[in-house]
Amino acid sequence: MAKLNREALAHYLDTTFKNVVGSAEWEIIGDDIEEMSNELNPDMETLKNILGQTKTKDNGYEPTMDADPFYADPAKKLYPKIREIAFDRLKGDSCKTLMLEVIVEDTEATNHLAYVQEVIVKPQSYGGDTAGLNIPFQVSEDGARTKGYVSAASLKTGNPEFTEGEIPSEMSLKKEESLS
Repeated sequence: MAKLNREALAHYLDTTFKNVVGSAEWEIIGDDIEEMSNELNPDMETLKNILGQTKTKDNGYEPTMDADPFYADPAKKLYPKIREIAFDRLKGDSCKTLMLEVIVEDTEATNHLAYVQEVIVKPQSYGGDTAGLNIPFQVSEDGARTKGYVSAASLKTGNPEFTEGEIPSEMSLKKEESLS
């Protein structure tokens, strides 16, 4: 199997900021971005005791992701909310939405692994250079993370539909189709 290209991992934000998966209106992030990673920021503490033993305490992760640049584009569904958060200096639940992460490991598969995560979206600055008005923002996890999948067909429409749970096996899908 060949290595995956970067476009195999897609990040979407719910532009409604209602935190309801069923009514989420997803918009993909990244059309002007050349590099974007979800920084896991592992939280680890190591202590060396008087016996010379090293003990490690694993406190989990504090993931963040920077979307930079994010050019102000009134045609984007996400733009009005990013502008509002930045210019009105919103905080707390006013900045909370859902992020959908999808990884396409097999382009021939019917369904793809996905996660929905509650997040806080915080613009880091606004302004920029002659390339355009830039409002880069950071996405930080803030709540539940749910494992599931999206169908390849829904991804192609640009409006992925998330289903919680394990991806159905290709065999069970073929059985369901034959019963229909």
